[in-house]
Amino acid sequence: MTGDKTGTPRGSFQQEQEQEQEQKRKQSPEHHSWLSRCRKNKPQWNALGAGSLIFVSGGMSLAWGAGFAAQSMHMELLTLTLHMQICWYGAALLGAALSVILTHRTPLRPVYVFSSCLVLICGVLFLTLPERPNAIIAARYLDGFANGLVFVPTMTTVGELSVCKMRGVLAAAVEQLSYNFGIFILLFYTAIWQSGWNVTIVADQVHGLLSIIYGVVALALALTCCIESPVYLLLRRNEQAAVDALRHLQRPSVVTSETFLLLDEHKRYVAANRDLNWSQSIQRGLVPLLKVAAHRSQYALSMTPIIWSALFETAVELTPEFHTWPYVVFGTLRLSGCISVVFLMDSGGRKKPSLFGTFAGGVFAIAFGTLFQRLPRMIAALSLLFCFQFFAGVAYAASAVYLTEAFPLAVKPYFIALVYALELMIRLGFCSYTPTHPDISLYFYISGGISLTFFLLGIFCLPETRLTTLAKSHFKIRKWFNDDF
Repeated sequence: MTGDKTGTPRGSFQQEQEQEQEQKRKQSPEHHSWLSRCRKNKPQWNALGAGSLIFVSGGMSLAWGAGFAAQSMHMELLTLTLHMQICWYGAALLGAALSVILTHRTPLRPVYVFSSCLVLICGVLFLTLPERPNAIIAARYLDGFANGLVFVPTMTTVGELSVCKMRGVLAAAVEQLSYNFGIFILLFYTAIWQSGWNVTIVADQVHGLLSIIYGVVALALALTCCIESPVYLLLRRNEQAAVDALRHLQRPSVVTSETFLLLDEHKRYVAANRDLNWSQSIQRGLVPLLKVAAHRSQYALSMTPIIWSALFETAVELTPEFHTWPYVVFGTLRLSGCISVVFLMDSGGRKKPSLFGTFAGGVFAIAFGTLFQRLPRMIAALSLLFCFQFFAGVAYAASAVYLTEAFPLAVKPYFIALVYALELMIRLGFCSYTPTHPDISLYFYISGGISLTFFLLGIFCLPETRLTTLAKSHFKIRKWFNDDF
């Protein structure tokens, strides 16, 4: 099945009418507005809504395990017990390994349904047994496994479900915006509990209640809005089902000439990748793997227990009575940085915000390390740390887009899982480490140096892939040098 030799029966007169109507619609000002495109492509957002909510829960767990859950009943145990810290990462690694086998071999809906149920059970454990360490560890295992199980198929298929004009914003919003929103939510309710409000439930129970909400809504979306990837259906040689999926991925839900154009594009993509054997696919994926792994490794370094130690040590003496308001500013700025560029991924592009955010973040990281080493616990150092987090949100939003565009179809789940495993291993590596003041400064020096190095290399090696097909995006990423902006 190649797609360019197989015709789909259509009446020529009806086809001409549809093409004429489509051309008129495209020439109208309403078609070119961003909001109209969002309305038209809203089913693509809904299809990935379950994965997005699971990632929100994962963002909360990442921040919780990194030490930001200041009002947790288990905060002291978290710093003393390695098991409670690493269990989420270990479960996520296991889930990602299993999902590699499932991606493009099984439908998406059962994976989303099962993972949503795991998040729901995690929330129930947090809500009903907040004082039991074993229950919290079990809950973190379940949430981590759910996130790992969903990450690979979601990031593999997000580029296949979306049209090229929305692929950037959809991929960045589903992954980066969701995780950063989860981080913000945890930091926000942590600050509320520190404020001394007269509340009757503990902070861990709020975590559980939110996880229950995410799990229930994700389950509802998985059961009602999940749409299979047209590429997955074409790999099963089910062209009619692929047409039906494309019809449901846009509004109005009718078959038009645009539907068949998208179908032909997917068929060419599948056919081109079928012509590659395993060794060719691996060879073509190695350069993109290096680029994406370097980008995502910096993203992992921007949220570790050492980042929490830097925030705590900088703010604790500045505000000795109430030191959790910096948590809210920290989470708000990280989320704001991400929001400021996510919705520009398909207009402003991927390369510019990545390079700008990486450069600015590297400068602020080095500046913070210098000031923290000489004059710790100052408002200036705290401001630099806030700026570092804002530009972290800017710099890594596009990494999700590159992740879904970078690899040949045959090896895409495997390489995405490798990148995800590298992120988890980097975060896991800092769990058992208690940094001193010089260690924190050195961490920011190294992080800043890596960022500036990536910025210099990215000028020549990082491609701009906006408004391109998946096949063309992969072709650009697999080249060593790209000078497009």
